[in-house]
Amino acid sequence: MDFESLRKAFLEIAEKAKEKIGDEMKTWSRVFQFVLDDGTEFYVEIQGGEVSVQQGRHPSPVATLATDSATLEKILRGELDAMAAFIRGKMRITGNVLETIKLRKMLEAAKG
Repeated sequence: MDFESLRKAFLEIAEKAKEKIGDEMKTWSRVFQFVLDDGTEFYVEIQGGEVSVQQGRHPSPVATLATDSATLEKILRGELDAMAAFIRGKMRITGNVLETIKLRKMLEAAKG
């Protein structure tokens, strides 16, 4: 997936998640950095219920998630649980690992 496809996928997930956990998302103020094995770097910022996806590196993300593009694509499509990817070693997380639960919660809310 190229950056624009990733951006679009995250924004669609955020919109679906807002329908179920929008009030909770409004209390979040987090930035998650993604680093893909193909050199793609982008970050997802969740602020006051709004989600933005920007190319490049953020100066102070709460956590950095590193994976390959195929694994991230499966996670975004709901074909692979993010926690399972982490446990299997397909995703590395540095920084505050516990904060990534919020990101996983958003992904899970968008599924159903």
